[in-house]
Amino acid sequence: MANDTQTATREILEGVEQLRRSESQLARRMSSRRAPNETDRDAMRFITEAPGDAPVTPGDLASHLRISTAAVTSVLRRLLERGQVLVAAHPDDARSKVVRPTLRDINAPVDDMTKRVEALASEFTPEQTEIVARFLRRLAEEIDDIS
Repeated sequence: MANDTQTATREILEGVEQLRRSESQLARRMSSRRAPNETDRDAMRFITEAPGDAPVTPGDLASHLRISTAAVTSVLRRLLERGQVLVAAHPDDARSKVVRPTLRDINAPVDDMTKRVEALASEFTPEQTEIVARFLRRLAEEIDDIS
């Protein structure tokens, strides 16, 4: 039994290491093609999850992403160029702007990776999906705790 546990643990460790290598290689490939980077994807998640009555401002985005307002300008430029967001005057403060997802982005997956993850997830039963999701949530928590 202990040997089975050690084998399973080793397989998980090897799988996580392979995932890390693959993700790193993907990030390099995407960067070279100017595809959405992690900051852009995080920005889109934040923008699309904002309540309709409280749209995101560039300042909100800078705070959420923990980047400067100058860096937010670059992020917004890339999102605008890809047609993922609209920037408009703030309804309550004309000196400010709000950022909203385009309808195209609301109705379409963020990127090819999202489509692939959804297809892969459909191969598992709901019970298996919950186990994998729990493992990934816990792994993310552990990674976030590393200083």
